[in-house]
Amino acid sequence: MLTNNDMITVPQAVGLMIMTILEIGLLILPREVAIYAGSDGWILVIVGGLLALAGSLVLSTLIRRFPGETFIEYSGKVIGKFLSFVVGVGLVIHFTLATSIVIRTFTDVTNAFMLENTPREFIIITQMLLTVYLIRHGIEPTARIAEILFPILIVPIFAMYLIAIPKADFTELLPVFNTPIKSMAMGSLNTMFSFFGVEILLMLGPYLKRPDKIYWTMFVSVGVATLIYLFVVVITFVGIGVQNTKMLIWPGMTIIRMITAPGRVFERLDALAMALWTIASFTTANSLYLTGALTAFHLTKAREFKFFISILFPWIYFIASLPPNIIATEKLVYVVKWGSISVGIIIPFFILLLAVILKKKGGTA
Repeated sequence: MLTNNDMITVPQAVGLMIMTILEIGLLILPREVAIYAGSDGWILVIVGGLLALAGSLVLSTLIRRFPGETFIEYSGKVIGKFLSFVVGVGLVIHFTLATSIVIRTFTDVTNAFMLENTPREFIIITQMLLTVYLIRHGIEPTARIAEILFPILIVPIFAMYLIAIPKADFTELLPVFNTPIKSMAMGSLNTMFSFFGVEILLMLGPYLKRPDKIYWTMFVSVGVATLIYLFVVVITFVGIGVQNTKMLIWPGMTIIRMITAPGRVFERLDALAMALWTIASFTTANSLYLTGALTAFHLTKAREFKFFISILFPWIYFIASLPPNIIATEKLVYVVKWGSISVGIIIPFFILLLAVILKKKGGTA
């Protein structure tokens, strides 16, 4: 059973949201926006962030309309218990798959840049055990860790990327507005997918100490994530060039390998970058794994949520071990992103619409 202190503050919620959003996007977003819009890729980040913010308003409105209730509870009031159960099962599958892909992506990057000869199964199981150890303590400790690790992650990332500015070629950002509207539209939609993770509030909403601050929490979380993405994309473009960015699997990590600290204090920053990447992956896996277990807990009305951490463990391990290569992993990443849009925006939108039409609110039958 969840403990009485499993209520999270606004700063903890913001830290948890941002850390959940950032992980995979930091690696692949520069390549994706470069492919869609070339030198206009940075514009896609802004538009995609605005679209993600608009979508997050749906979740925020639901949380305000049904205070103290999880998505499973208030969706049952609006669409009926059977459909609510079906959607709940879909949520469990989504969070299980998302956790698996985050852990597998971390494993692929670690194998590529640091532990080349280490079996990926060992890396997967090691991170999973660390994640399980933390989330078994509940929501508040998980959110507190994200709040603590957020500045530890962001400050060094900005510092490392800023080192690349003296050698940057800002003409790589030109010409501006030279991309067809159709490509811009498709690219903006794809960029919005990189904000997957906001859907954790479907289940964590009742655990907010200040649900009245949910709009502010969403605005800050998505806004800060957008600014970080924008910074990384711009520095990657001007640091290694738009054309090179298109051809690299993880341009966000590649540019760090090319950076040398002033005075050659550090010849290469790979070790620091991998340490930061471990932090990002760890916090993202924590929140997604915990949310999946909480969804199953509320769906079955069980007495103990820790039981579902154990139930999901072998499934997460199996799915994380399943892709034979990086290309297969990336295909699953897109499945997770589409799932995020479906369960995080589309389905909640229709439930909110029905709730308004049927005049359903928190505390109503």
